[in-house]
Amino acid sequence: MRINITKAYIERTNMSCACASKPRHWLRLENVSQDSDETFSFDFSSEEEISWKEGDSSKIFLMVSGTEQGKKFSHATLPSERIIRFTTRVRKDKSAYKAALSELNLGQWLEISMPEGQFALRRDNRPIFLLSNGVGIAATRALVKAFEKDQTMIPELIQINVDSNSAIYKDEFIKLEDELSTFKSKYLKHRGEFYEHLDYELQEAFMRFIQEPLFYVVGSDAFVSDTIVHLEMVGIEPESIITDGHKSGGTCGCSSDAGCGCGANLVTNFMTF
Repeated sequence: MRINITKAYIERTNMSCACASKPRHWLRLENVSQDSDETFSFDFSSEEEISWKEGDSSKIFLMVSGTEQGKKFSHATLPSERIIRFTTRVRKDKSAYKAALSELNLGQWLEISMPEGQFALRRDNRPIFLLSNGVGIAATRALVKAFEKDQTMIPELIQINVDSNSAIYKDEFIKLEDELSTFKSKYLKHRGEFYEHLDYELQEAFMRFIQEPLFYVVGSDAFVSDTIVHLEMVGIEPESIITDGHKSGGTCGCSSDAGCGCGANLVTNFMTF
């Protein structure tokens, strides 16, 4: 049986997370939507004004077996959309944390940490590649929305996602491709196809632009490290490669149960409602 945990109840509860002393914001769950068989988006509202930028992430704090746990999720929306969205993937063998997430009721209150990150778009008059795998596309979406809103000093934005099971946000990106000639989006099923298409787009970019592109890489640890190796092998300078600085189980400072929940971390669990 689910318990409807209210904001007032949580405020009276003794939280034990090591991050409890850091600034937090209260959110109210407004909607849960299914993006694919294994992927869900959680939309929240807030009574207070919360500011964040593309590429930021926040910890979502939940009570798990009587103990507070906080895991990082990438913000998939911008403040201008007036929705705070976190997109994540879960399966049947979900962790205790993901089980608690899946059992949230609409209207339920929870806390998140203050948004922060160093993954925002750089406007250096250089083309930008957004490279992701799986649910890493959640972090990518916010960057795409920022480009849609303002293309200043970004001559071209290319989004490439590799995912053997789904193509999250594909329809939304197809629509934007039709509206903006400077935006490209590609979804691929296999890593081999990904590298082949990446090399093709790289050759095209070097023919059109003098400046070396910037590369934003987000996804599972293996995907990030392998992609960085590939980029450096084809001559890309390390300073042109940007990651979100948050790897699975690495920098949360809280429980490492099942790794982190951020969009930059390929967590594969399934949620049932």
